[in-house]
Order: sequence, then C-alpha cells, then structure tokens
Amino acid sequence: MGKVKVKKKKVVKKKAEAGEAAAKAPAEKPVVKPFSRPELFTKAKELQTLFAPFRDAEVNAEILRPRMQTESVEHGRGQGLLRGFTFRKFKEVPKAVVFLNAPRSKGGGAFEPTDRLLTPGEQVRLTYTTTVGESDGPVYFLAKGFFLRKSFYIKEDPNNPGKHWAGPREEAEKKFTKDVLVRGDDIMEVRVDTVNSFPGGPGRTDRQILERYLSSVKLYIIPGGGAWNQKSTQGNFFDSIRDPLDKYVEKDNLKIIDNIVIDEFANTGDVALMIKERLVEGVDHEVARPSVIKKPNENIGEINIKLGFLLYFRMDEGIAESLARGFPKKAGKEVDCWLPLLLEQVQDAREQYRVTFRVFPRDIVEERGKSMKRGMQFMPPYALHQGAENQNTYSKLLILLNQRFREDEKPDDEKLKSEKLKASVDKRIADRKSHFTDDKVKSAFSDRQSAKKRKEEG
Repeated sequence: MGKVKVKKKKVVKKKAEAGEAAAKAPAEKPVVKPFSRPELFTKAKELQTLFAPFRDAEVNAEILRPRMQTESVEHGRGQGLLRGFTFRKFKEVPKAVVFLNAPRSKGGGAFEPTDRLLTPGEQVRLTYTTTVGESDGPVYFLAKGFFLRKSFYIKEDPNNPGKHWAGPREEAEKKFTKDVLVRGDDIMEVRVDTVNSFPGGPGRTDRQILERYLSSVKLYIIPGGGAWNQKSTQGNFFDSIRDPLDKYVEKDNLKIIDNIVIDEFANTGDVALMIKERLVEGVDHEVARPSVIKKPNENIGEINIKLGFLLYFRMDEGIAESLARGFPKKAGKEVDCWLPLLLEQVQDAREQYRVTFRVFPRDIVEERGKSMKRGMQFMPPYALHQGAENQNTYSKLLILLNQRFREDEKPDDEKLKSEKLKASVDKRIADRKSHFTDDKVKSAFSDRQSAKKRKEEG
C-alpha cells in the first residue's frame, strides 16, 4: 500500500501574538480635560496662559490683605480690575507680576487705612472668575502673592507699539504727553507665585447636607455690636465677653430670627442664610433707621460696627462628639454650635432674603474647670494671617459634615466593611492599652536611668 501524504496546516500565529500583545499593553489613561478639576499652577508658562484674559477682557478681582484679618473686622478688603501682567526675574527666577487697578474698598471699611499702609513684600490674595483656554465655562481662581509697589499703567505705549508701560507716576509724567496720561491708571503691582483653579467655584457644603445634620437654627442680632466688633483707640481689640454664654444670649434687647434656613457653608468662610424678614428691621438700636433697613448693602460698615451677629444651631450627636474631641474649648454645650459673623451682602430672593455673612476668624471659647478666666474669650489666631476659613469650629465642622455625608451615602456592603475595620482597630487599641513599651525599650530606659543615678551619686 502506498503512503498517503497528509498536508500539515500551517498555523498562523501572528494574530494570536497580536492579541496577546494588546492584552498585555497598558490601558490608555483617559484624557483629563483642562480645568475640569481643581489644580495648582506655579510654572511661568502655565501662569502666562492663565493671565492671558487680563489683556483682552475685563476681569474683576477681589483682593485681601491677610494680615488685616485679625486686626480689623472691616478693613483690608478691596476690589479692582486686572489690567495685564509681565514677567520679571527675582533672584534669577522668572516670576509673574500682575497689574491691578487701585482697589476700591469693600465691606464698609478701608482697603488701606492711613495707619496700615501697604508695605513692599506684604502678602495678598486675589480671587477672580474668568474663562480660560479650553475651559467649558468660567473658572474660579485663587492667586497668592506679594505686593511690590504702586505704579502708573498705560495699556498702549506710544513709543513701543503693541506693548504696555508700567512704572512710577513721576517717570510717566516726564516721559508722556497729557493726552497719553489721561488714558493711564494708577495700579498696584503684585508678584504672583501660585494660582489655584476651582472649575465649579470655591468648595461649598449645600443645604442638602446641612439640613440633614444641623437643626434649630437661630440668628441673634446684638445691638451695640458683639465683642468682636468693639473698638479701642488702636482699632479692634477683640475683648473677652464677661458674661457666660447663656446670660449673654438672654438679654432683653436682642433680636432673634428663628424662621431661618442655612443655605450654604462655603470653604472660603462665607455663610449664606435664607430669612423671611428684613435683617435690621425691629432691632432696638439707632442704626435701624428706614434708609439702612431698605438699603443694607449701602451701610454694611455701619451695620457691622453697631450690630453683632451670632449664629446658633444644634448639631447631630455624632458630629458634635467628634467636634468636641477635636476642639474641647468650643463655647456652649457639646451639641451646640455658636459662630460669630460679619455681614457681607443682602440679596432679594422669592418671598425671602439671601443674606451672606463672613465667619469671624477667631473662635469664641469658654475656659472650663477651675480657671480664673470667667465668661468667654476669643481664641488667639494659630496662624500668622488667619482668615475666616481657618476658624477652628467652622473648618473642623465642614470636614466632619462632608465626611459623615460620604459615609452615610455609601452602599450597605461598604458600610459593613467600614464598621468591621473600625471594630478591628478599636479591638487592637484596647488590646494594646496596657502595653506601653516592649522589653527592649524598657531595658534601654532602665539602663539610662541607672547610669544617670550613678552619675549623680558621684
């Protein structure tokens, strides 16, 4: 019998190998759209892109002098137009310098009081909203920098077409004709080192979360001003409150608004309340005159000096317990929260008013135990330039509210895992409660003690 040759089929491996290679290849990372999440910018090239709108559009910025925050309740805040920018070298490192129109005072005070003039190198903060590059909409920016000097700004330098001119006013008067000078503006130059972007505006905790964990909201309006508004010949001195808290809020001449809703807590230290009556109307004080009642925004400075605002609410027990552990000096009972406020703005809304306050930077605290300090005090600032957002009670409360909300919104299986993990950690802590040191550490400590004793004995 003859042998039949069987043809072997050739196996093509190319497709299989290609499939394996594709499986092993790392998955492509999704492209993050610019300005779709909070970011920090520090490089000169990045800042150049961010500041480009200043030259083509009118960008209004609010400017804050942080060092004034713990010296005055109304001064050190202003608003101005951002005109342009340039880059200069500081110790051979290029830094951005922005030009801001001489700021108009905001909040009823003076941006630059005569006894608190700006000095070169003073820290400032700029906040503004604008559209940049590929952003889907307006982006909120927070820029931190230092005041350099006051200058004169001309958008179009006639001697250098297409370029701006910035320098001392005296030099401008010598260099340019009057028709050029009238088109210029007095500005301040600010060196900007870092810029934070927030696509949805500054962080906030909204009514949905606040209504779940806070209740019994009341706003106390104190004629004559709260102790955080009091003045001396040197300015605000933030004296202590001699009365204990319960007596302080039970005075006969207080106005108490209890039909109130907390609409928003902002990370910048702003508190928005919804009330159904005129804020100042009915207050037992001379400031409650018709012109102030009808147009409070035109009298913010006087209102903040002559009236004090104290916000009260009751916290969820779990949040209150956590806050008390982190800040035991907090005024009031464990479940109570008291926030001293400063009026910012009153807006008309449908059948009610949306009133925005700024949290006073220092906490009201009570000394407990056998301390000789009676009543309430203002906690000294723990930061050099403490702002409203840094107040202990307020900042810790925001963190706890959002943590609790995220925990409560988890699916049941994830909640169970969290509870098991917490129970495991608690058990471990309980087991190790009486074990302060291991044997090696204990022996080394004993040897040191013996050596010290021998040395002392001679």
